Amino acid sequence: MSESTSDKICPFCKQDNRCGVQMSSGCWCEALEIPAALIELLPENSRGKSCICLACVDSYKADEGLFKANLKSS
Repeated sequence: MSESTSDKICPFCKQDNRCGVQMSSGCWCEALEIPAALIELLPENSRGKSCICLACVDSYKADEGLFKANLKSS
């Protein structure tokens, strides 16, 4: 992943995703299972280009239906 500004923005909420993939210690997301169904909600051309933030991952895991409803309304 590159270090452009768009790489640091969550594709869902548009907030800082706190991606640390370029750090020697790695990114927080490497220790967390991101649901495949959440990744599938991304447009295909956006997958693998920026991290989904922890808040969106947690929100999805807490209530998948509400998360999807909020995506449609935004």
